[in-house]
Amino acid sequence: MSASLPPIRRVVAGHDSTGKAVILSDGPATNARPGAAPGNVSTLIWATDQMPAEVWTGEDYGAGTPHRQPPARSCRFSVLDIPPGNPGAMHGTITCDYIVVLEGEIDMDMPDTPPVTLKKGDVMVQQGTVHRWVNRSKDTCRMAIALFDALPAPDAARPKGWEKHPKPSTTGAPPNPPIRRLVTAHDAAGKPIVQFDGPATNHKWSGRGTVATLIWATEGCPLDNWTGLDQGERVLGHQPPFEGTRFSVNDYPPGTLGQMHVTETLDFAIILKGSIRMDLDDSTVRLKAGDILIQQANNHSWIADGDEPCRIAFVLMEAKKPNPDLRRPIGH
Repeated sequence: MSASLPPIRRVVAGHDSTGKAVILSDGPATNARPGAAPGNVSTLIWATDQMPAEVWTGEDYGAGTPHRQPPARSCRFSVLDIPPGNPGAMHGTITCDYIVVLEGEIDMDMPDTPPVTLKKGDVMVQQGTVHRWVNRSKDTCRMAIALFDALPAPDAARPKGWEKHPKPSTTGAPPNPPIRRLVTAHDAAGKPIVQFDGPATNHKWSGRGTVATLIWATEGCPLDNWTGLDQGERVLGHQPPFEGTRFSVNDYPPGTLGQMHVTETLDFAIILKGSIRMDLDDSTVRLKAGDILIQQANNHSWIADGDEPCRIAFVLMEAKKPNPDLRRPIGH
């Protein structure tokens, strides 16, 4: 973590030996090491080594040694602090990256493309494009980044579309402020380009006032960065596609009362604004802006009992189904 920014609070939810949803750990994320560029600090939050993801062993997957390129059928979730004046270096990984700017601002440079400035609250989908991060501001920038294993080149045998579902008829006011979504891809010659840059518009309203905005989704593992489609236009439920991911931003107005529910997913939840209470089976935890939650197929509910709206970025990926043989007591 950076000396100029507060520690990264990491809350990990899991299960006890009976399968009850519990908090396994709650404290500063400490697995930090120098980033690829001088001065950068990369803090590993979580990682997976298979798809569907393992969520039943009780292991701390944030304690390992991170790799810039995640191994096959896996992902890496980290927080990157970039100090001012850092020039960055051009690089690329064979991944699809979900990025959320938590503090400050940063320029994303690609070859032969004007720099794009991302600011606090902006979200980005990077589809294997060569790039560098340059902090031309006066303050440290902090980003949460989830990388997912991807195909190295187009696969003609991989389906390019998805099953179409009608959009829900419920409508309401769009999120305020709007959610800026930047998506990078490749043109026909393989050159990195900005594919989309503007407000995310695929909203879904619940009857309780919550607004869920889909940013992106993927299907299959390794995932396909080469479809040319806007994967943020899909219509999805809570569960991501088969062996896939779902990246969304949810807005909870004050007074929102949630419902206990569970998805067979591993979730990365990044609190962007406000505060919120998460209830588990027999316990509760309060999360505030800047906190990060790892949720492993837990029964839970979100209660927005603060005085201001709460905004959360969610990254969900398919997880293994419950297996009682893999459940171990806390601290095993």
